[in-house]
Amino acid sequence: MSKPQHLSASIEEQFIQSKTGSLENCEDSIHINDHFIAVIDGATSHTTRRWNKETGGKTAVKIIGDAFSEIPFNYTARQAVDLITSRINDFYIRFNVVETVKKDPSQRISASFAAISLFRQEVWLVGDCQFLLGNQHVSNQRIVDNILSDVRALVLEVELLKGTTIEQLRQNEKGREFITPLLKGHIMFQNNPAVPEYWYSAVDGFTIPTAGIIVQTIPDDVDNIVLASDGYPVLKDNLKESENILEGILLKDPLMFREYKSTKGKLKGYVSFDDRAFIKVKLKR
Repeated sequence: MSKPQHLSASIEEQFIQSKTGSLENCEDSIHINDHFIAVIDGATSHTTRRWNKETGGKTAVKIIGDAFSEIPFNYTARQAVDLITSRINDFYIRFNVVETVKKDPSQRISASFAAISLFRQEVWLVGDCQFLLGNQHVSNQRIVDNILSDVRALVLEVELLKGTTIEQLRQNEKGREFITPLLKGHIMFQNNPAVPEYWYSAVDGFTIPTAGIIVQTIPDDVDNIVLASDGYPVLKDNLKESENILEGILLKDPLMFREYKSTKGKLKGYVSFDDRAFIKVKLKR
């Protein structure tokens, strides 16, 4: 039996939360229209540059959300990614920074996304978001992040042996401070397969290699899909369970360096270690 030309969907659950507790500075977003459903995760800026008073991550998220409203319903993932990339490049042109961001990748605005194409019956992934396709979990964990998470954990363990407390480190995060130059430097690997072991994909206004675009066909027997940012260390097929696991990890390991290693932890006064977005979609066939 042939597949229908266009799936329809209902939203079962959706949730967005900033790591600070204030949605005003949240760099995660959810976009929904008749053809696409997407979670977009703005990358943390490693410079003080602001664009119309907003961070690079938040700016990228807005541009990508607007682009999803423009993408023709029948576009392939490759075509959609190229359109989104061109919109960010247009933004650089308007701000007259094309050469600046070309020479210094840390100045770029950047984001990741996971999206459902209802017409093509596919889930697309660029960067470090994640999704559940039925029981199948798909993510795009960056090797460089794993390495830097281990380095940060080592620095924090040394600080604890010196007598520094967890609470002191939550106010003055020596581990994050130590890896910050490497976080800024590793952006050189972004969309750059010249270094096969370390490169990774992100939407930043420059060409994304096809190998950096994950495309997964939605099986006929799958009706539920969950899209999420990487603010969920463990993704489950419902919001409550995903939130409970996150809460448990943060309670036991607020610095996120033992229970679940990360490049950043939950700072003093924050509600989590990262912004997070979650949406559960039920397909109608």
